[in-house]
Amino acid sequence: MTQRSNLGSSRLAPTALTITTAVIATFLVVPLVVLVVGQVQWSDISRVIARAATWRVVWFSTWQAVLSVAATFVIAMPVTWLIGRHEFRGRRVLRAICTVGFLLPSVVVGAAFLAVLPRSLHYSVLAVVLAHAYFNVAVVVRVVGARLETFDPRLSQAAYVLGATPLRAITTLAWPLSRGAVMSASGVVFLYCFTSYAVVRVLGGPTRNTMESDIALRAFGIGDVSGATVLACMQVVIIVLVVASLQRSAGREATHLRLSTIRITSLPSSKRPVAIAVAVAMTLFVMVPLASVFWRSVRVGDSFSLAAWRATFGRTLVDAVAASTRIALLTGLLGVLLAALASLGIVRARVGGQVLDAISVVPLALSPVTLGLGLIVTFDSSWYDWRADWWFVAVAHTLVAFPLVTRVLVPAWRAIPRRLSDAAAVLGAGELRRFVDVDLRILHRALVAGLGLAVAVSLGEFGAATLLSRRGAETMPVTIARLLERTGDAVRAQAFALSSLLIVFCIAALLAVESALGKGPHAERH
Repeated sequence: MTQRSNLGSSRLAPTALTITTAVIATFLVVPLVVLVVGQVQWSDISRVIARAATWRVVWFSTWQAVLSVAATFVIAMPVTWLIGRHEFRGRRVLRAICTVGFLLPSVVVGAAFLAVLPRSLHYSVLAVVLAHAYFNVAVVVRVVGARLETFDPRLSQAAYVLGATPLRAITTLAWPLSRGAVMSASGVVFLYCFTSYAVVRVLGGPTRNTMESDIALRAFGIGDVSGATVLACMQVVIIVLVVASLQRSAGREATHLRLSTIRITSLPSSKRPVAIAVAVAMTLFVMVPLASVFWRSVRVGDSFSLAAWRATFGRTLVDAVAASTRIALLTGLLGVLLAALASLGIVRARVGGQVLDAISVVPLALSPVTLGLGLIVTFDSSWYDWRADWWFVAVAHTLVAFPLVTRVLVPAWRAIPRRLSDAAAVLGAGELRRFVDVDLRILHRALVAGLGLAVAVSLGEFGAATLLSRRGAETMPVTIARLLERTGDAVRAQAFALSSLLIVFCIAALLAVESALGKGPHAERH
């Protein structure tokens, strides 16, 4: 009977594998091939590479990303050390607060810093760097903090007994043990900042462009699609090189992590004043910009006014809310369906599962702007000219969310005991019946978490939506960016009101994810 069950699974898994591969090939691989082969010639490559403006964009993308990484670590390390080394009341709450910025749409983060910073700092490099640090503090807290939790305090105590100074203990013990995690976090933050689009567009001003924003400008500002494609290829090469170095670093660090255990200690009373100061400072750093968004939504000039909220329920802004809602819901359904099929193929397929697992992370290496550009130049004629259809934005958002949802479902699927399906087969249940009554019943919480994650990604996605959204059906992030680019306190108040709604929507979706993930298969069995 066990053999029969395995044979049943082997028939279902290849079907899921085939469907997933076909969808990815149609909407990801083919557009990228068409984009590169159909738009780029050798003359375009030499033209773009020879332009001094190209290298100014590459240089700005690089040095602002390096500066943003440094600022992120300066801001994040005190709270990372506090959370990673000590157990105290409110530790989980403080770690959740540190994660808030990372979970918000990048255009909302840009709006938040426009709201909190004085006008003299608007459209400055400092504003961009601070917003990037705000967005990426969670990366340092999660990655480096997890490594700090494994430090054995007896090592430092032994070093002090042997006469080592605090600086000597850091350079000879703390740094060698945490170097891998620090480098991994630095690489991730660098990638986010290097490919930044919404933050730079909102806070950088018209004279500052990263490679990502310059790709969009070339393609749709001046109609240089071939030049934008060359720049996108250059960016992909850089991303692949950085990701490859990250994987090597993570592989070396993984050995140490497997041999380590959690060794955090209680917070000494002598350190409580410093700990309180760090916790308060980080809480203010995270919450004040968000509070400023809500405050600026009810301020027009120097007076209190609800005009922006009334305008939010006018036709234009209601259309943006409606467009984002229907696109996010469709993205959630498509993303969960595609990720469920991919997860089934990855976990159960004898042939091709590992290949699909590797292919599923490809969208993470592509910028949403590049993805949107590929979709536009591919599906632009005949019966498949879908560029003006609202659901086509959901297709792009599904590809962006697909790797993340898959990473939620694959572990949950692997955690299902095969003996349950075998027992159902013994009792006469067919393949489809076992899939519905066994697998889906256990996976339903992970599916809800994946749905919430896909909805949250869609609500905040800006790069692809900028290229694919059409006037009258713009998503909320696109409408916010457009309003922020206009002058006038009343118009900006509308942008802040819409940002406030987007904050509420995203937090609600992410709370649903946390609630579902907090009650996984183990909780279900108990």
